[in-house]
Amino acid sequence: MQKIVLKDSIVRSVTFFSPDDAAVPAALREPQPPVPDLSGIRVPLPSRRRDYTCFAKTNGALWLGAPNGLTRYAPDAGRAADRVMHFSANRELEDDRVLALYAPAPAREAVWARTETGVSYIELTEVSAERKSEILTEESLSYVDRHGMVTQKVLTEARTPASAVPHGHSDNSGTFTCMFAVGELCKYDSLKRRLGADHPKTLEARRTALRATEACLLLCYISCRGDGFVARTYLTKDEPLPDDGLFYRITNGKATCQDLSFAREKGLSGKVIDAAAPIPERLSRLFRDEGYTIDDIIYKGDTSSDEITHHYLLFYFTHKILGEEDPELDALIKDRAVAILDHILSHGLHLTECDGFPTTWARWSKEYFSSPIGWPDGPLNAAELLSYLKVTMYVTGEQGRWAEEYRRLAIDEGYAHLTTLHDERFFISVGTEGAEQVEGLMYGDNSLATCAYWMLITLETDEELLRLYKKGYRGWNSTFRREHNPAYDFPYMLCFPEEKLNTELLTDWFRRQPITRLCSENSVKERRDVPKRIRLGGMEETSCLLPPDERSITKYDRNPFAYRNEHGAGGLYLLESCYVYTYAYWLGRYYGLIADETEG
Repeated sequence: MQKIVLKDSIVRSVTFFSPDDAAVPAALREPQPPVPDLSGIRVPLPSRRRDYTCFAKTNGALWLGAPNGLTRYAPDAGRAADRVMHFSANRELEDDRVLALYAPAPAREAVWARTETGVSYIELTEVSAERKSEILTEESLSYVDRHGMVTQKVLTEARTPASAVPHGHSDNSGTFTCMFAVGELCKYDSLKRRLGADHPKTLEARRTALRATEACLLLCYISCRGDGFVARTYLTKDEPLPDDGLFYRITNGKATCQDLSFAREKGLSGKVIDAAAPIPERLSRLFRDEGYTIDDIIYKGDTSSDEITHHYLLFYFTHKILGEEDPELDALIKDRAVAILDHILSHGLHLTECDGFPTTWARWSKEYFSSPIGWPDGPLNAAELLSYLKVTMYVTGEQGRWAEEYRRLAIDEGYAHLTTLHDERFFISVGTEGAEQVEGLMYGDNSLATCAYWMLITLETDEELLRLYKKGYRGWNSTFRREHNPAYDFPYMLCFPEEKLNTELLTDWFRRQPITRLCSENSVKERRDVPKRIRLGGMEETSCLLPPDERSITKYDRNPFAYRNEHGAGGLYLLESCYVYTYAYWLGRYYGLIADETEG
């Protein structure tokens, strides 16, 4: 099986100054020498050569300033991706119009850059890939963590993580925290094997993995409905209530649907339902230790298959890694795997809300698959439901009813064959709208497909079913393989070890990830080295995949080829979760797809 070796990881460190700050070098206020002749540079640059107005030299590179940002040209860089770099507003510059440059010490890869509205000190350094994961994790645990959930936080001061507000839910808190938890579980197991169970780093990884895993498990209990219903997220009484879904406030064993727009639309505003089912003490500590009781909780419903699918992925890894050493946690995993699946099977293959109707996006029935919306979803949703059954059999060690339901759905009801039809159905679905597949894709579906097919191929032993699932998984190649995202490619490599993937681009994905998840944005549309590609349906994309530190900082559920500038203050006031990097990195280390950094 292929393996990548991460020897180093580039870090862009930036410090911002006001133009009149005493620390700003006087050289930035002096007339700039003429830019040297650039005609010998035979590669495309982000600016037209005639537009460069200032320059600075370090031992490793030529830095060039232009009205559309800062270019670093390093012809002797060891990796092709590092030979031309672009720096722009508002990630590294206050604005894109670079007026002056100064390199204080040519032996260091660092420059001062003055623009119309500010000054930046930019330095390139290198850290190990593992150290980058530690820095990003520390940032998320310090500023993003909310009741153990790790999604994102709003900041009150630009570029200042310490100003994060104490509240801030996400519609998919469970999804993103499950992925963070899986990464931390893989980290714990990897460090335990390498450093020993009692090493401080191993123990810290275990604590972090447990907190995130327990936070996800709590979402599986916190509705107190007692029927396996899973909440999207929850708030406490001290957090503002957003008007973006169904929220239920628990009081004295009852839950009342709050009077918000979606509740009124569905006729559920003010509906009171039972909320007397107990929450395991181990899990309720997450809010009790913060001074809250169950009567202080407001949870979010209308849960989607996104949440359910990632919970089952977490069930698999928790049982595999912690099952023997933490039997209490393993019992909770088994209990919820059974309860959720029982809910789905006993409610017509749906997750149902308190009115008895399916939630908006958690539907796995043939009735849904025959609807206009559900027809293209059918292959993925079929794979999801079958994976829940396989994971439940794995974590419980029981066959019985689950095996019977699995065989009935997979073979008698044709769900296994349906998993092979994604490429065909999706092509037809978007084609009727005059678009291409990448235009009609919900990018979060790439993660769902990866989880579902990966679990099926990992746990299936029947050769014919395995053939169908592998065929279905390959049907997603046209959408997720182009991203060269290790969160997708690593599971694919595990399922198809004989196939060769572009490990060079996977290496660059890790090396060029930013050292912070601050959503500072960047300039793309003014770049002269990134032509725009217009898809059949009119969607604009970059013609190549830009490195992660030169494109938007997002979760996995966004198009990495998006051709747009994302300026404005919003990004400077949002801090994302580290899971995008840490999940992929520790998954690779756990399975040996990333070599130990002392190897090679």
